[in-house]
Amino acid sequence: MSVRVLLIEDDLDLREGLGAFLSGSGFDVRALGDALDLGAELDAFAPDVVVLDLNLPGLDGFSAALAVRERRTLGIVVLTGRTAREDRVHSLSIGVDHYITKPADPEELVLVIRNLHRRLRADGAEPETSAEEWRFERSLWRLTAPGGGSVTLSRTDYHVLAPLIERPGTPVSRTDLLANREPGTTIDDARGLDLIVFRLRRKVERETGEQLPLLSVRGIGYVFAGKARVR
Repeated sequence: MSVRVLLIEDDLDLREGLGAFLSGSGFDVRALGDALDLGAELDAFAPDVVVLDLNLPGLDGFSAALAVRERRTLGIVVLTGRTAREDRVHSLSIGVDHYITKPADPEELVLVIRNLHRRLRADGAEPETSAEEWRFERSLWRLTAPGGGSVTLSRTDYHVLAPLIERPGTPVSRTDLLANREPGTTIDDARGLDLIVFRLRRKVERETGEQLPLLSVRGIGYVFAGKARVR
């Protein structure tokens, strides 16, 4: 039985060309220009691997990837022109298996799909998770790194980190982070927020020896791009 590939790409020429190449390589391909009917397509087509762009009209690629990961344990490959490290890390943090930047070699994509499908079958269709877990203890105002080192958070650190680590993989806007500040904190504006984040990263690295996966998302705010357990 051939591997079923759902291709979501809004560029018509690329969608048709890549769809034809994947079909010619032995895959059963269904191609879409957007992810607005993603749920119905997942039910009707039941793909093994989803290949999607990030810059999609309507439902963006990040949201589509999250929807796929929540509904199905299948392979997700991002194929995009976005080369920023933040986009790559964010994609991997929400469960994307491979991140490929355009222009991509179609033969490389074929190999990625085949290897991913083979791995998922061997693993009983369970996706690999390489991200280690950070532990955020609200009552103790303590953050523990995957390696076991911990840091006690200041009042300001706590109120910046809490809304981010409670929703790992989801960007939180600067506006929302500023609105979350408590009386007595030193966060006054976006510049002050950036300074707090910078100091928090340095503090965590200094006291735990590990880098806090707190990344800036251009034009939005910040995202906690790691695996976390909150209690």
